[in-house]
Amino acid sequence: MTRKNTNKFVKKSEKYWLIFEEKITEKRRNTNPYITKVENDPDIWLDEEKIFSQSWTWKDYFENNNEIILEIWTWLWNFFSDEVSKNLDKNFLWVEIKYKRLFSSAEKCRKKLSINKKNKNNFLLLKTKWENIAKFLGDSEISKTYIFFPDPWWKKDRQKKHRIFQEKFIKDLYEKTKKGWKLIFKTDHREYFDTTLELFKKIWLWREVLKSYDYETDNIDYDKTKKTEFETIFNEKKVAYVEFQKD
Repeated sequence: MTRKNTNKFVKKSEKYWLIFEEKITEKRRNTNPYITKVENDPDIWLDEEKIFSQSWTWKDYFENNNEIILEIWTWLWNFFSDEVSKNLDKNFLWVEIKYKRLFSSAEKCRKKLSINKKNKNNFLLLKTKWENIAKFLGDSEISKTYIFFPDPWWKKDRQKKHRIFQEKFIKDLYEKTKKGWKLIFKTDHREYFDTTLELFKKIWLWREVLKSYDYETDNIDYDKTKKTEFETIFNEKKVAYVEFQKD
């Protein structure tokens, strides 16, 4: 039996089975000015078929062999834009689905690059879901992944299926990461942190190289300039931090 597609925002693709194709009404466009801004932004890709077709060939898009850093849900855009402007020897991909976050992040990256008189296109924002990493990345194509403060989906047990750290995602990300490179995860939610660590141990692929339940206090080399907006606003919360490495 063929599963019926009931999602009005998803269409069939000959190559990728299903892809996201959002239908934007004029009413929605008028109430959300960021939709048009994102559609016209050269540093943001919306077409999932285009995004997926770039798999294995991101070095061709960036026109160099620099390391590629992936960022997923890092709570707005300060950290991402700082990394982009301060690390011109690296390329950056950011995955997000919210229009305002996409556009504001692209704007802030361009502004910081301009202020520092660095006219380098070393970043691209992708409007797609994190579950699609197996489609838009080739094996061993990225070097490092940042995942900061994703939604813990903690209020009801049945919501936990929506968490980013699921067995398939962890295995997919492992395959897409270069040997010797890392995944870095931050959260202020202790249960989510512990559950994630247990899941990584169960899968037994990544090696845990650093862990802290209060990273700012425990790490004497902590760089406060690299705080995300979440840490700045909720500075009384203890942040749990872990680094995993692919050996």
